[in-house]
Amino acid sequence: MINNRKNGIVIMRVTCAIFFVFFTFLYLYDYQTDIMSVIQHVLSQGATHYNRLIGAVLITLVLWLLQLTLYSFIRLERVGHALSYFPSLLLLAILTDVTRNVDTESYIDCWAWLFPLLMVFYAVVIWFCRQMESLDSSPFVTESSSRVLWQNLSIMGAMMLMTCAIGCSDEVFHYRMRMENDLSSQRYQEALTVGSNEEKTDSSLTFLRIWALSATHQLGDKLFEYPLVGGSDAMLPNGSSVKVMMASTEPVYIMLGVYFKQKMRPRVYFEKLHQKWWATKASNDWLLCAYLLDCDVDAFAHNITKYYRLDSHLPKHYREALILYTHLREHPYLVYHDAVMDADYEDYQDMSKKYANPKERFSELKDTYGKTYWFYFFTHRRIASMK
Repeated sequence: MINNRKNGIVIMRVTCAIFFVFFTFLYLYDYQTDIMSVIQHVLSQGATHYNRLIGAVLITLVLWLLQLTLYSFIRLERVGHALSYFPSLLLLAILTDVTRNVDTESYIDCWAWLFPLLMVFYAVVIWFCRQMESLDSSPFVTESSSRVLWQNLSIMGAMMLMTCAIGCSDEVFHYRMRMENDLSSQRYQEALTVGSNEEKTDSSLTFLRIWALSATHQLGDKLFEYPLVGGSDAMLPNGSSVKVMMASTEPVYIMLGVYFKQKMRPRVYFEKLHQKWWATKASNDWLLCAYLLDCDVDAFAHNITKYYRLDSHLPKHYREALILYTHLREHPYLVYHDAVMDADYEDYQDMSKKYANPKERFSELKDTYGKTYWFYFFTHRRIASMK
């Protein structure tokens, strides 16, 4: 029975250790790798860069060594053994507990007083567990070994859920940091797949997608296939509503033509580029998309012929915008028709009149035409009229 007891202790300790190492490594290597990148960038003020594999391995080893050191003091062998991992998992949670404002907010924040308080409470719990374990002198038989193992794994699971709950779980911020890493490495196609099927977004994510689409020459064809907010004001960083945390925006301004030191709104910036004859081919699309993002189809129609021929090679969203403009205006500046798109637009209008319930109408239109400029235009114009 003594051997069974020792074997049970060893199996339980090894299983908990494997569980901890596996979770910690995956948590850092996969789930929080982009968050760790921005944390290191902010703390080092851009002087160093986070390495995904090395960072995950080193942090996992350090936290495991902390657990082994703690275990050598507390020596909990039964149900309380899993608690020796609590400080390591709590530190892992604190390490990744950041918000979108990590560049301006205090990184430690409330943990400066909460962590010591939790450690005092933890010490009390450990003392209580040791007292209970010393009172229980019954043999560690085979049946109880299995039970104690699962009890410890249950505690480990609860603490891991605590880590995930405390750590950064902001989906949009995760998308942004993943995109910034991809854009910094010029992995533009990979960047465009990040959160592509999700509705959550913000102005910073909108800018990053515009950047990636422009770099892959798809701005006029695919921009409105993504959820977009912020209008044309989201097209360039402003340090507040549109921020870039890690990636250098120098490639963007090289792509556009020139960087102006004076502050101005993106649409004004694009128009000034064209007035001064500094615009590039890419900046033509940025200006046209600025008009479309602001739902200014009149300005778009008056400028499109400066940069494009009105033929079948016209980007998809530009054709959609011209079809929309032609149908909206009684005396349009220019008339554009496309047999297929005209039929689709008529179908869009019929569908929008078919459903009396606003939620049902929105859902049906989104399912069928959610990746068209028409859906963006009418949705954002309705929102603007409600403000």
